[in-house]
Amino acid sequence: MKLSPRTISPGRRRGAVALLAASSALALLAGCAAEPAETGDGELETVRFALNWVPDVEWAALYIADSEGYFADAGIEAEFVHGGPNTPGVAQVLAAGQADIGLASDELQLVQANAEGADYVVIGAMYYASPSAYTWMSSTEITGPEDLVGKRIGGIQGDQIRIDAIFGINGLPVDYTFVPMGYDPQPLVAGEVDVITSYISNQPIQLRQAGEDVTSQTFTEFGLSAYGDVIFASRAYLEENPDTVAAALSALIKGAQKNIDDPALGVSLTVDEYALDSGLDADFATEANAAYIALIENDFTDSVGILSVDPEYMENNVFVSYEAAGETGLPPVSEFVDTSYMIAAHKLLAG
Repeated sequence: MKLSPRTISPGRRRGAVALLAASSALALLAGCAAEPAETGDGELETVRFALNWVPDVEWAALYIADSEGYFADAGIEAEFVHGGPNTPGVAQVLAAGQADIGLASDELQLVQANAEGADYVVIGAMYYASPSAYTWMSSTEITGPEDLVGKRIGGIQGDQIRIDAIFGINGLPVDYTFVPMGYDPQPLVAGEVDVITSYISNQPIQLRQAGEDVTSQTFTEFGLSAYGDVIFASRAYLEENPDTVAAALSALIKGAQKNIDDPALGVSLTVDEYALDSGLDADFATEANAAYIALIENDFTDSVGILSVDPEYMENNVFVSYEAAGETGLPPVSEFVDTSYMIAAHKLLAG
């Protein structure tokens, strides 16, 4: 069966304005009572979220927080600025003043933007591991990174840096044949490649729904650690709006937890409302949402709360991965990551 790439064209955003309850992050960190994040005249604060992809179930937590009134309860008006295959990266969107808080696919573009003069700070992550993955036919014997040696690896141009890094971080010879391809996984089915780079929430689901027997594992499972949908903002915005940021994050946390508890809600909101014009298939969205939800909770988030980033993991795993990919001059983690806003958000929810 010929498979077409699941590329969604941006559709109009319906119901994508929401409001959010807020409290002073600084007051929370000091153990004081929370106060609503409204302007002096009682108007709601606007927070514009820049998302790195088109309307999709990847953003179910945001859609739920909007639709269920979690943003509204917090006193903030939320707006979603979706991206797409031909749009600027979220770091550029924030630099242009078109959004306040961004969700980047991973940390790399923020590291690179900061090296060029930006001052972005990571305050959380939707997923403890990037959904970036390898996918192969289950009949191909691949059980770990060592089995990639000598293989034909298909991927989008630019994927080579991460492929090389996986070989390097595992102490393997960089020995493979790169086969440029698009998002359509057909070359894998046709036997033109042995393994493809993919999103664990995309191509492997397409293939399984088409009746193919495939196996998929994240890059993190292959040793290349990265967070997914990294939440960030400029240092200036964070310092000027600590209460608003904490409030926005509290609603986002609540939306993510609701998606864990009731994934069908996230799917229905995405398919029937927020991505209505994209023609997103409900069965596909259901499986994709399950793949994303599986990346929300781990031992660290169990101890400190979902969407939290571990500075120690960032330094000892994520940055080590980027060094293996050839990145130099990585910033001190103490300057690149600030956990105080997510801590404040969780305190808000705890009352």
